[in-house]
Amino acid sequence: MTTNSTADRLHYLDWLRVITVMLLVIPFHGALPFVAGYYWWVTSVQKNVATQALVDVLDQYHMPLLFLIAGGVIWFSLSRRSGGEFMLERLKRLVVPAVFAALAFVAANHFLSQQHYFYADPVNQNLLRMNLLDPFGSYLQHYPDILTNKLIPFTSGWNPGLLWFLWYLIFYTLVFFPLFLLVRRKGGRFTSWLAWFFEKPGAVFLLAIPIALVRIYPPQPEAMMSIWTFQTFQVFYFVLFFVFGFFLISEPRIRRGLEKTGPIAIVGGIITMTLFMLIVFPPGNEVLGPAFWERFGYGPGTTGNAIFLTLQAFNGWFWIIGLIYLAKRFLNFSNRFLRYANDAVLPFYILHETSLVTVDYFVL
Repeated sequence: MTTNSTADRLHYLDWLRVITVMLLVIPFHGALPFVAGYYWWVTSVQKNVATQALVDVLDQYHMPLLFLIAGGVIWFSLSRRSGGEFMLERLKRLVVPAVFAALAFVAANHFLSQQHYFYADPVNQNLLRMNLLDPFGSYLQHYPDILTNKLIPFTSGWNPGLLWFLWYLIFYTLVFFPLFLLVRRKGGRFTSWLAWFFEKPGAVFLLAIPIALVRIYPPQPEAMMSIWTFQTFQVFYFVLFFVFGFFLISEPRIRRGLEKTGPIAIVGGIITMTLFMLIVFPPGNEVLGPAFWERFGYGPGTTGNAIFLTLQAFNGWFWIIGLIYLAKRFLNFSNRFLRYANDAVLPFYILHETSLVTVDYFVL
């Protein structure tokens, strides 16, 4: 979610980033309290079919798209900074906001969520009426416990809220920085070979295969799987989009290949999204529901599960390529709003979560 200089930026990627983050606010996270099967801080007992459909659709591509754009931004950032300057810029743009926002905002999310469920529990309500249970307590009373058990990165209970995206970017950048710097400085032959291959129409669709394989056979190091955040957001899944973004943006010929493939991707996205929704929607009454999958099985490790996850992988990748194509065609320009939004998108991303959680707390 960082920005690059006007001279070498791709305005259509800026628009995609801004629009995707805006879609996270009201349409996506605003709907989560009324959706089953997704994590959110404060939820409603009443679920809504329309919000379920909206969330199911957006969830197929929006965070992978943000990681892909973030990887592409690094290509441009390394073109005008030394390695040391680049890492200092990452420290200021990612680490400092992530630490500050965790202490100032995510801690408040945890408190509001814990207090909401404390008083919503019928058992606690009865005990409070009989004076057999103390009130929940103040924010300051709970802050040390929240800090120790929820906010320290890479501990078992670590739950950074939406800041997981920033922490993953930090982690991925540290791991891949040597490779990215080497490719940016001395990888001309390698990027030329990538351009030769991926400028061919449809070649980029092959990248959905490793995405599918990581979904079907997710690497599960024991040390990482003991951490809540890594269990919830697959670290080896999103890293693919981050790396793909760096290399797919590296050559104009690759970007032209994405343009050639765009219309096919949109058609593929419509077909696969239709199949996906027939499988998962409406919940409990799916057209291609459990009865359809009995011949394949539909639990982890079954053929049916592999088919479903492959469908998801291609669906999300089709939409990412299709949206890049549409943005390049219709949004390849800058204006005053985009210049403002580029600077505001990271603060907006950080602040919107606590704002929504506060509203949810008092309304639901």
